[in-house]
Amino acid sequence: MFVVIGQDGHFCCTDDYALQEVQKSPLQPVRRQQLEGLPRRLFTRALADGQEGLADGVRHLFGRAACPDCGTDFSVAERVVAGWIS
Repeated sequence: MFVVIGQDGHFCCTDDYALQEVQKSPLQPVRRQQLEGLPRRLFTRALADGQEGLADGVRHLFGRAACPDCGTDFSVAERVVAGWIS
């Protein structure tokens, strides 16, 4: 699973989007009111530093998405962590 948060957009896909056209599933950002703990602090700090794009990325990182192949809903942050641990 590729999770993209940045200039290319906010989406996930199961194939390398840089090499070919792929089916993408948009990331659903967490609502500001739902941010708590570390995600809330990261979001607030980014806004305080005038980094609106980074703050938007934080909301997407701690949001949800659906696999474009099977439609399974998942936590973006949990998927990113799993990718680093694997």
